[in-house]
Amino acid sequence: MKLLLILLFAMLQVNANSYAQSISLKGRSIPVERIFLEIRKQTGLAVLCESDVLESIKPLTVNFNRTPVTDVLTFCLKQTQYTYQLEKNSIVIKTIARPERNTTPGIVNVQKDISGKVTDELGSPLQGVNVRSNNDAGTITAADGSFRMSVPDNATSLTFTSIGYQSKTVSLSGQNTFNITLIKMPDNLNEVVIIGYGTKRKADLVGAVDRVKGVQIEDRPVGNVMQALQGLSPSLVIQQRNMNPNNNSMNINLRGISTFGNNSPLLVIDGVISNDVSDMNNLNPSDIEDISVLKDAGSAAIYGSRSANGVILISTKKGKPGMKPVVSFTGLVGSQNPQVLVKPLKGYQNALLRNDSYINSGSDPIYSSEQIRQFAKGDSEYGLKSILQNALQQNYNLSVQGGAEKTSYMVSLGYYDQQSNFKGPDYGIKRYNLRSNVTTSIGRLKLSTILWYNRTEGNSYQGDEGFIIADASRVPVYNTYILKDNNGRYYNNDVITGGNPLAALEHGGYIKNINDNFQGSLNGELKLFDGLKAKGLVGLDVRPENRLIRRYYWPVYSLAGGETPVNQNASKDYHIEDFNANATLLNIQAMLEYNKTFAGRHNVSGLAGFSNESYRQKRQEIKKRFVDPVLGIPVDGTVIDPTSYNSVGGTTERSIYSYFGRVGYAFANKYYAEGSFRYDGSSKFAKDHRWGFFPSVSLGWRITEEPFFDFWKNRFGDLKIRGTYGKLGNQNIDDYQTLTTYDIYINQYGFNNVGVPGTGYTFGNPELQWETTTSWNIGTDATFLQGNLRVGFDFFQKLTKGILLTPQTPMVLGGAVPKANLGEMKNQGWELTLNYSLRHDDFSHSFGLNVADSWNEVTKFEGNEQISKADEIERIIRVGLPLYSYYGYKTDGLFQNDGDVKNSALPIGFSAKPGDVKYKDRNGDGIINDNDRYVLGHAFPRLTFGFNYTLNWKGLEFNMLWQGVGKRDMALRGETIEPFHGGYSFVMFEHQLDYWTPANSDARWPRLTAPGTASTINNYGKGSDFNLFNGAYARLKNIRLGYTLPKGLTTRYGVNKLNVFVTGQNLLTISKIDFVDPESTEFGNNMTSAGANSARNYPRLIYIGGGVHVEF
Repeated sequence: MKLLLILLFAMLQVNANSYAQSISLKGRSIPVERIFLEIRKQTGLAVLCESDVLESIKPLTVNFNRTPVTDVLTFCLKQTQYTYQLEKNSIVIKTIARPERNTTPGIVNVQKDISGKVTDELGSPLQGVNVRSNNDAGTITAADGSFRMSVPDNATSLTFTSIGYQSKTVSLSGQNTFNITLIKMPDNLNEVVIIGYGTKRKADLVGAVDRVKGVQIEDRPVGNVMQALQGLSPSLVIQQRNMNPNNNSMNINLRGISTFGNNSPLLVIDGVISNDVSDMNNLNPSDIEDISVLKDAGSAAIYGSRSANGVILISTKKGKPGMKPVVSFTGLVGSQNPQVLVKPLKGYQNALLRNDSYINSGSDPIYSSEQIRQFAKGDSEYGLKSILQNALQQNYNLSVQGGAEKTSYMVSLGYYDQQSNFKGPDYGIKRYNLRSNVTTSIGRLKLSTILWYNRTEGNSYQGDEGFIIADASRVPVYNTYILKDNNGRYYNNDVITGGNPLAALEHGGYIKNINDNFQGSLNGELKLFDGLKAKGLVGLDVRPENRLIRRYYWPVYSLAGGETPVNQNASKDYHIEDFNANATLLNIQAMLEYNKTFAGRHNVSGLAGFSNESYRQKRQEIKKRFVDPVLGIPVDGTVIDPTSYNSVGGTTERSIYSYFGRVGYAFANKYYAEGSFRYDGSSKFAKDHRWGFFPSVSLGWRITEEPFFDFWKNRFGDLKIRGTYGKLGNQNIDDYQTLTTYDIYINQYGFNNVGVPGTGYTFGNPELQWETTTSWNIGTDATFLQGNLRVGFDFFQKLTKGILLTPQTPMVLGGAVPKANLGEMKNQGWELTLNYSLRHDDFSHSFGLNVADSWNEVTKFEGNEQISKADEIERIIRVGLPLYSYYGYKTDGLFQNDGDVKNSALPIGFSAKPGDVKYKDRNGDGIINDNDRYVLGHAFPRLTFGFNYTLNWKGLEFNMLWQGVGKRDMALRGETIEPFHGGYSFVMFEHQLDYWTPANSDARWPRLTAPGTASTINNYGKGSDFNLFNGAYARLKNIRLGYTLPKGLTTRYGVNKLNVFVTGQNLLTISKIDFVDPESTEFGNNMTSAGANSARNYPRLIYIGGGVHVEF
């Protein structure tokens, strides 16, 4: 099938006297394509022709000096089979019609005349449509969409093709006149998608690649890019573990869990590989043009050893040649308001029920009747609310884009300021962004330079925010408790005996972080000859960091009275910690790229390249105690913390060399085949195991281009089937694992009454090798409803071998052993995307839905099983189970009476009472012990989804984004589960009121008992499904309502666009659990955890604000 090449698509009103226009051009070996371009540039006439024309006419030596267009065309087309014709506003190049000679005596060739008109879906005529019969007679439609041609009598069908439209074949069947309507090809098939070291049309992709457009994340009140991506791409699972702007820790996984170690995807920004996926958060979201998510081996294998967890490619905005300068400004201002989800009981109610817990345990009540009457007079402010505040968020962005004939540019400035919700001395974060993207062409050479500067300034509380939240949360609202009086004096009480959380926030010190990021890259592209380019890139990333921690003493007094602070003993405890680091990442790339189409249907592409990335960081930190209160300098008695270190002990270096390539073939936009490889050598491995080879192969079939599938194409749209298979690698391990390392520990032994240091060591493993992931993916892309509905589906499976684990060793070894390639696991899942758009006159709306699921299984593990415990919550690694599954007892309701207790299995030594928790006796031996534990669930999010809806009517726009998780288990412990938890908390919450009593026997919670008693330990300390909750949720992540003023009004004042909007974030969450945020998790992206989830989270934040977007 021949494709029509529309050289210059510009519908300009010109008339026949345009032939009188002339052009000037001089040069040797000038392609005819260049001459046609000059005709358009100098006269305004568009030239339309088939691709065969450009391929068949050899380059010409010309010397046109105000030469009429007619003479130019005659010169170009002489001695060819082509002629030209003026079609109102353009010039159409046609094949010279020649009568066919009949070689059979006595047989006369019979021709029949065919005519008609071709229009689009709105009835507008289409010019330049290629009309061709099945025996290769053809023509091109005129400006009014009409065509006329003669075809042999034995012609049976006509095919209509045009770039940007779906081709259509009709049967002649005796008909001579046709009115043809071509359907526009869906935008997502024509759109260009970023892939590894290049770009491709969406229609030509055979790998699993998802695209997120920059417009989807800009002008949203998010703190960083990772937040903005949540819910926008299937299988891109992002969990916001902490909403504190100073500690915005997030998990990011692409297609689930595939290894025991780091599961983070690789990040590439403007072609430069980043050291960490979190580097995307240094970007200004408004600077992003496109994000591509490479998910399978076919698309990601070209990144080799770091692509096992997928690849995220980010391309920033650039100007365009010939683009008029556009100045754009966006400003957003709003408030981040904390939601405290737990609701403490009223003071008197809390005291009464605490008394009940002691009475139920056979002890005396805690509070007297007089105290309870005092509590009933009113409540103090809840401690957690007293340390929180609403916080202002500001976000301003200014950019200039444009371009001349050979040069384009984009310069942007950004400022982001998010205050903290903690009360204190100006806590929060500020980010400054400056970016410059400039591209220029010099003959066959194109140069691009990118300069980027980012500065982040953070000011936060100096201690553990979880402890601050816990201290504030565990104080009941008794009116005899206050944290701070009107005179500014701070108090403790019998709950927080050692301090005061509000005093710690307001006067206890701070952490100041200043991170600067300088990045620059130079890209070169040289066109060697038709189809072949040489490319090169040099990128440098420099990152100086500083962290200063000051810890201060501040007096706290007793509510019982007295002028001596209760923390007087710490009055000299002033600390200072000063951390400095400087990191550099040098990236060098050199490539040859080939892409050429032969005979209009054979596309051959290839890529071969080399790269090197070298990383170096030097860091040092000094910690001192008992320093000067104001200056932080040493005084008498200052002590240097032994964990301080200098740059000798804080240096990290690593490097990776790579050779990579890709070759592809496509036939007639129908059949696709592609192969890629990467050969990586990493300094993280010993010489004999340093290099790894990572290949992949991809195949695709656009079945709707087959004649037998025309029924689908004409009725529904496009259908493509694709599949990939390959091997990927993972080198996300700690540095220097192959070498035996030593550590010096001071004061480890006594010798002659003097402390002397000792040495510890960790063995190296020179046999350490790459983790490898074998992956396959099969998928399909289809369109329906004339291209308005687009559907994509993928199923994948990944098998990871050689996972790095620490071997089991005897406790008497005396040293730490290195990791070895001991583990294996399998991960599989599916993804579904639906996108629909409809436009009618001034109204348009669209929606997008993505749903994905993945599940993993450990297939090899040394010892087959490992159980770990944090507080009462247990997790298990076992062959055949998902990684780090929850493990514990299953409950069997609550004991209802003494007979129920007598007839049930019990833990040894425990005398249960009605209202206590009853556990299932799994093995039926009459005793509840470790042998009765079950696999209870798994915490990784499954059935993740995102849904966005956009409506536009004239200047009005409405948009909303929903995001959520359909299946997830979350285990909770601590004060949100256990009333008056462990004697540590004196609070009971409203959600705990459904507790067992003889009159409430079907209660959710067991009877109230005192902390530390046998019943309390049985009920809350066993680690069971009693601790498990449904973590599924749906969240209105973002909602926006805006209006763009009519252009006719704004242009009077020199404004091309003026849009005002209001927006909200996290306004609604639908979940079965209402006392903790369902996104809360104790796990990182590899499912490891330092402890259990006590729900002592920074509160969920809702944002309400608005903004303005202006373009000049």
